This record gives sequence, C-alpha cells and structure tokens, in this order.
Amino acid sequence: MEKNMFEDLEKTFSKKVEDRVINTRCGYMEAVNLLCEEMEIEPELVAKYLSKPIIEKIKVEAQKVNLLPREPQLFSDDA
Repeated sequence: MEKNMFEDLEKTFSKKVEDRVINTRCGYMEAVNLLCEEMEIEPELVAKYLSKPIIEKIKVEAQKVNLLPREPQLFSDDA
C-alpha cells in the first residue's frame, strides 16, 4: 500500500505543486509545505519527486529571502 502511494507521488506531485501555485497564488516553497501537511508526508521525502523546473523555482525563491546564497549573474533582472 505504501509503495503504491509513493509511485503515485512520483507521477503527480510536481503537477499538484504547480496547480497549488496557480490556484492559490502562493510560492513554490509554500505549496510544497502545504501539500506535505495535507498528505502528512515529510518534505524531505517528496523532494526527489519534484521536477527540475520546480526545484529551480524553489531555489530562486529561497535566494530572494536569503535562505540560500545568491549566485553571481551576468545580467541583472533589476535593470
């Protein structure tokens, strides 16, 4: 039973995150945390089920709030 749940997560979790961001206008980090709370799953367990684009979006969000160091950029988005 538990194995089946994780197979479903692998197929659907990233889509659920995207849907949550679109429908509630929250950030990606918040969407992941809310889904984990609702599904009673630790965020560390679902991290491997996130798509690369979502991981990148989470990384950018984390850099904006200084949870991760910013990477040097050739061109500034602020210009």
